Amino acid sequence: MLYVRSCVLRVKNGSRNNWHIHHGAVADEAFAHLSLSVPVEGDSVNGNYKVYYKKLLSIIEALRKELNAPDIPIIIGGLGDFLGKEGFGKRCTEYNFINQELEKFAFEQDNCYFVTASGLTSNPDGIHIDAISQRKFGLRYFEAFSNKQHVLEPLINENELLNVNYARPHTKTENIYMISLDFALGKISYDEFQSQFMQISKG
Repeated sequence: MLYVRSCVLRVKNGSRNNWHIHHGAVADEAFAHLSLSVPVEGDSVNGNYKVYYKKLLSIIEALRKELNAPDIPIIIGGLGDFLGKEGFGKRCTEYNFINQELEKFAFEQDNCYFVTASGLTSNPDGIHIDAISQRKFGLRYFEAFSNKQHVLEPLINENELLNVNYARPHTKTENIYMISLDFALGKISYDEFQSQFMQISKG
């Protein structure tokens, strides 16, 4: 069983000074199978990369202590190379320095693995990765976790793996989500939604 909890770290206002462990999330872990913790955050404040390593180390040490899980694997995702160019990401010009600190941390700390965001693309806002890239990032994360190794280059079979996923039949839950979205966007009427929902439910 793989249980991914990505919200243990809480960051306010994009500042490293506000990094802390969210104790509610930690408490939740007591009732779950804990296998993986994934911190991924950038910083729009220039110069903060210089204290990234120290602050991340204090967070990870505290996290492992709170969870009583000293050997929990930590998968650290890098920042995309689309940053610093446009939209809200235009000010994030030091992402390369941050990536260097994250990579250094993963190389030097036990049970820590770095996953590159190289080649991923953003939404129009210029700061968040788009849906396709999220799936590719997920494949890289799984590669790092399952093999307990860094992923420093895009996987050579990412597109093939995504195509296999796209080709599979949608689940009942996925189909209900899609018609719910169509209804919310006004693409189908309530009667059409109800009819399709009943048909999916029977299947």
